[in-house]
Amino acid sequence: MRYLKSILFLVTVYLLMMGSRTKEIKLTEGIQPGNIAPEMKWQDIDLRSNKFTLLQFWAAYDAHSRMVNVQMYNAIARMNPEKIRLISVSLDENKAVFEGIIKAEQLDPGTQLNDPRGKESDIFRVYRLKSGFTNRLINPEGVIVAKNINPNEIGKYIDQ
Repeated sequence: MRYLKSILFLVTVYLLMMGSRTKEIKLTEGIQPGNIAPEMKWQDIDLRSNKFTLLQFWAAYDAHSRMVNVQMYNAIARMNPEKIRLISVSLDENKAVFEGIIKAEQLDPGTQLNDPRGKESDIFRVYRLKSGFTNRLINPEGVIVAKNINPNEIGKYIDQ
């Protein structure tokens, strides 16, 4: 038992010494939770702000993503606007279709953006949307804290 305590003491001292010499961990840019969200190079979108940002991707031709977009819009509209904002990006190539959906579903045009390059856009490529439309919850420092969340989960992340 005494031998075990000596080993534990030495290991603890070693770890404390090594901890003082370790380098600062830097976050890397990426699209997974724990990564810094890639900057969006169009429409002057800044994902770093003094609040959380839900970055939602959708298109009119994808019924599921369109439904989730409306659900997220409604969920965030009920939340404190000083804590979270919505940036919803449509990848519809036809601007008239995009505008028609925004009007029909009574969405705020200020939260809804359109990249008419669709599947050819940088956003589609950078966020790897080939496997389906998704969303990312980004904290005020620009770090992705969640991916593919549903409207009921948003508050849990913001209140932590």
